[in-house]
Amino acid sequence: MSPLTRRRFLGFSATLPLALASCRSGVPTIFGYQIGAAALYDDRISTIYVPVFTNRAFQTTPYRGFEVDVTEAVIREIGTKTPYRVVSDPLKADTELLGNIVSITKNIMNRTQQNTVRDGEVIVAVDVVWRDLRDGTILSAPRKYRLPGTPAPGDTPPIPFDPTINPPPPLPEPATLVPARIVAEGRYVMELGETNASAAKRVQNQIATQIVSMMEKSW
Repeated sequence: MSPLTRRRFLGFSATLPLALASCRSGVPTIFGYQIGAAALYDDRISTIYVPVFTNRAFQTTPYRGFEVDVTEAVIREIGTKTPYRVVSDPLKADTELLGNIVSITKNIMNRTQQNTVRDGEVIVAVDVVWRDLRDGTILSAPRKYRLPGTPAPGDTPPIPFDPTINPPPPLPEPATLVPARIVAEGRYVMELGETNASAAKRVQNQIATQIVSMMEKSW
């Protein structure tokens, strides 16, 4: 570690009032930029309702109740990484997170000379819908990017009313909601003491991490 010189001490002292001012405002900032996990998420959302995920995959003995473990991992990840608070009442929540496990696949990658499993993997696919309960907006929908210089939908001025022009045709029916597909993989090596349980735990943590990453607001 480099010694604390007079120049470094004066530079640190110059930035200290800025740091103290940002702390008093409630949101930590450095030179006008927010720091911390709260800067990655929408501050207009404070609560999330997360019901137990459904499981439509073929369930065998090692994976019965897998949806409960996935839901617990997601709730734990939300409470650890985001400023959101998980509530048990949908009437008191700003948003709702719905999950559906659609497939659980176990693949054998390698076998021993005695024809036992040496290396395998567990792959789980989950469909996720995150929606705003206040206005029905689907927050998990794919983000639409605009080219530089392209005006936003709300930036264009409205067209003046002209009674001589025929009214436009009726709008088509809204398209069917397409949930966001999340795929997680957990590998295990029997000779290292790993089992289906350890692979399932890795899958649950990956699903929770991907869902929380999906909640980050666009730049």
